[in-house]
Amino acid sequence: METNNEEPEALAAIALRRIARDESIKAYVQKDRLLHQVLLRAARRFIGGETLVECVETAKAMNAEGFAVTIDYMGESTRDEEAAREATKEFLEVVREVWVWGLNSSVSLDLSHVGLVVDRELAFENATLLARAAWEAGLEVMISAEGSERTVDVLETHRRLCEDHDNVGITLQAYLYRTPQDLREALDRPGRIRLVKGAYEEPRRLAWPRGARVDVAYRKIAEELLASGHACSISTHDSYLLERAHGYVSVNDLALEPIEFEMLKGVEPDRLRTMRDRGYRTRTYLPYGEEWYLYLCHRLAEYPPNIYQAVYDSVGFDGLNPAAESNL
Repeated sequence: METNNEEPEALAAIALRRIARDESIKAYVQKDRLLHQVLLRAARRFIGGETLVECVETAKAMNAEGFAVTIDYMGESTRDEEAAREATKEFLEVVREVWVWGLNSSVSLDLSHVGLVVDRELAFENATLLARAAWEAGLEVMISAEGSERTVDVLETHRRLCEDHDNVGITLQAYLYRTPQDLREALDRPGRIRLVKGAYEEPRRLAWPRGARVDVAYRKIAEELLASGHACSISTHDSYLLERAHGYVSVNDLALEPIEFEMLKGVEPDRLRTMRDRGYRTRTYLPYGEEWYLYLCHRLAEYPPNIYQAVYDSVGFDGLNPAAESNL
């Protein structure tokens, strides 16, 4: 019987997403000091550190390479008002540190981290504080995408923020059927539009399944976004989509100023360097915080062969010669 070579990777991705959401496993990782330290070594490839101080140093290094960053204080959906306000204070501290150090950085956040799950008005209040502080510091705020059950609230909150602020961007997910219409509405607002494929498990009635159909949807939406001249962030690691976007810009002789390409830290960095060397603005998504477990699982789920690299990182072999190791 023939087997599909991609099947084990698909099953691994499903398993990793389930593991990521298992609170008992997460609690065990946090309590077991040795396991925590081992997995943290793997996570460091993808994050700016566990503290803002560490993240600032990482941001400085990336700026020195010619990459802008967007800093996100990681955290899962907050379930009470006090936790949402504490998270907001941390984001305000991010704004202050970016301004103090003169970093080439924006600030990214999930609205659920600052209260959307508790109350939409609470999230709007906290996001307004952040948008105002960022505007005073000359910074951009980027609202991240969340699961489809929150899409309406996220987009409505963004619309309201844009009534008084021109420095607040929004993230759209190409795999959702509704996104072409959401794009047209977002184009009427100020603020950068970030386009991603979409990372959440969504029902077929709401989103294209992962694969070729999502790539087609992404390409069509990206071309409409690029043609608009609106400030945008083409956020993908997909080499095919990167080349299509670059080709579209070149053939149509589009201005490069509104366009940037954004990728995650630790994922295909050579592709971001290529876009930088072509003259584009480039940006790296740089999350930090102690809530890295879920983020690590998602990065591995997106591309299960990364598990091999994670194992290598976790045992501290960084810098050793793999060929030499194989002879031991």
